[in-house]
Amino acid sequence: MEKSILTENLKNNISLISSKIPSNFNFVKRDLVLKGNIKCTLLYLNGLANQDYIEQGIIYPLLFKVEENLQNNINIPKYLSERYISCYDCKIVKELLTICYSLKHGKCVILIENNDSCIICNTTGGSYRNITISNTENNIKGGKDSFIESLEINLALLQQRFKNDYFKIENYVLGTDSQKDVLLMYVDNIVDHKLLNQIREKLKSISLPYIGSVDYIAQCFQTTKLNIFPQSKTTEKPDKVVSDLLHGKVAIMIDGCPHALIVPAVFIEFFQSIEDYSDELPLANFIRILRILATFIVLTISPVYLTLLEYNAALLPLPLIKILINSRLGIPLSPFLEVLSMELIIEFLREGGLRLPFPIGQTLGIVGGIVLGEAATKAGLVSNVTLVIVSITVISTFIIPNYDATLSIRFLRFPLLILTKLFGFLGLILGLYFLFLYLISMDSFGIPYFSPFAPIRGSHLGDSVLRGPLNNLTKGKNLFKLTKNKGNKNE
Repeated sequence: MEKSILTENLKNNISLISSKIPSNFNFVKRDLVLKGNIKCTLLYLNGLANQDYIEQGIIYPLLFKVEENLQNNINIPKYLSERYISCYDCKIVKELLTICYSLKHGKCVILIENNDSCIICNTTGGSYRNITISNTENNIKGGKDSFIESLEINLALLQQRFKNDYFKIENYVLGTDSQKDVLLMYVDNIVDHKLLNQIREKLKSISLPYIGSVDYIAQCFQTTKLNIFPQSKTTEKPDKVVSDLLHGKVAIMIDGCPHALIVPAVFIEFFQSIEDYSDELPLANFIRILRILATFIVLTISPVYLTLLEYNAALLPLPLIKILINSRLGIPLSPFLEVLSMELIIEFLREGGLRLPFPIGQTLGIVGGIVLGEAATKAGLVSNVTLVIVSITVISTFIIPNYDATLSIRFLRFPLLILTKLFGFLGLILGLYFLFLYLISMDSFGIPYFSPFAPIRGSHLGDSVLRGPLNNLTKGKNLFKLTKNKGNKNE
């Protein structure tokens, strides 16, 4: 299809561009008359473009700095952009498609009478929130800053930490309607280029009309439609992105989203934290063991409690059996319904707290749980022991550092609880067995999801459940069977 281009008629050019802009509500048209009676018009979308940039870098120099007669200049747009306009990024463009795309991304277009080309100035910089501490990835040590909704600022946060000459950035535009800028980032001499090409092809194949966040891209990357566990990681922390890039991974960021997507990802990584590398080795490994133990508790403590009440009470010591019997006197619900109802109520409180403003939501989760638990035990609806078991489960979920992994594990305890009700302890064992089979059957861009345990890779065990000394965790050494390329991109 033939591309539409500008003409030398200023009014026609304005009408042509205006017809491609969906609304005139924030579409600003500013007419100027330069020396020599040359008419020009500035076009931009208010709210997307930075008005201070436009006033100081474009309007002021054009009106007050241009002194010579411009009529004799052959290429006025080029002359003005090189001599007077102080914007850091200017381009001379004729194509209507490029002009409209630039306007929608916060840039300013300067149309000049009797010229079939225009000046596009990068004035992007509308209202953004300040760089703040992450609400979802709190850390005690390390950097406190996190990504915001500006792609340029997010990239700057990475470049402040990462000055490797092999750091490469590729730009894509995704979303047939949203047309979001997407950055693909990697370290050229570390990343496996076969893996990189797979990610490129997946990225290019996305044909969604709207891309709201990196989570849309993550779902398009999934190999199956009914994944329980995430096959990629998202993070708000620049430190985590830099660390993963140096381990041969690929990062993806999208304009308007305060998260970065990291691919590929394996199961064990969701129980690791960037702080593990700041703590002393014994302390870091102790915390990692706690996270694995907490995961096991979340999955099994309620089913084990249920099977001991209904099927295997004889396994308990006599004093403990008496405590359980006394706690259940007068409880109208069966042990299964008692545990299930309390688990569901906790999920209601948790989700309700997330949807409310931060201080109110936190108060609802803590106070609501205490009040409901106290009221339920006093009313004789729930036993004290059940309340303790459910509370331990909730506390254990807080130890898992990744939200997506926490959500998956919280979901899995319900199928395990149902299997335990149906088949007793055997149901729990079968559920865990099929979960293990599911995990070892998954992959993330060809990388075994349960790596480095299935298949076992001894050289990669140094940073898995436990980590080794930092001196042994060399650049490019990771959990994946990736080739550390040295300039040959075709390997």
